This record gives sequence, C-alpha cells and structure tokens, in this order.
Amino acid sequence: MYRTDAIRALLSSQRLTTQAEIVAALSQAGHTLNQATVSRELRKLGVEKVDGAYRLPRPRAGAPIHRFVLTAGGCLAVLHTQPAFASVLAQRIDRSGLDGVLGTIAGDDTVFVALSGPAVEAELRHLLDLEER
Repeated sequence: MYRTDAIRALLSSQRLTTQAEIVAALSQAGHTLNQATVSRELRKLGVEKVDGAYRLPRPRAGAPIHRFVLTAGGCLAVLHTQPAFASVLAQRIDRSGLDGVLGTIAGDDTVFVALSGPAVEAELRHLLDLEER
C-alpha cells in the first residue's frame, strides 16, 4: 500500500487533529514517516484542517480529463482534457510535488507529463482522481 493510500485510509476512518497523531497512526500501520514528510503528503493530497481535524477534500463531480495515455515506455503521460483547461491541469500537477513527475507542458486541451518511470502512473492517477481507463 502506498503511503498516500494509508493516509487516505486513516483520515477516512479516524479523527486526527495533529500531524503527530498522523505520524503515530501511520507507524502503527507499518509506515515510518516523519512529520515533514507527512506535511508534504497532506499538501499533495489537498488535505485541510476542518473543525480542528484533518479532512480529505471532497470528491469532485468528475474529472475533466477525457483520455489518459501512458507512452514512451511509461515515461510520458498524455492527458486530453476540456478546451482551455490544460494549463490549469498542468499547474495542479506541477504544484502537487509528486515524486517522479519531472515536468509538464500544456497546450489548449492536451498536457504532456514527463515521468521518471512507469511506477509513477498510479500516483498520478490518484492525484487526478482517475480510475483505470
């Protein structure tokens, strides 16, 4: 299980009010992370503190991505989206700090995402709230 999946599972099932509590809960689940790493992961996941507890963002009504293609040996993701949305999507990916994303190039309705390898695909799909297509 990826650490982001473990964090999602914890925040979905428990009321955690400090990052120290999250670190301790992750440790009990077999994930050894320090507070700084947890802080970065929470930011990548878009987690916010609501009424004193960390909460996952609400699910979106649907991703504006029409097509997701992995090519070049798993090192290039090509995302086709709604017109004029590509730069917004590329900016979201760039700001996520996702390990393994080397950079993005956006057109009007297409984003190229350079990946360090095919193992990054699952994390990118999680970030974009995509299921296997």
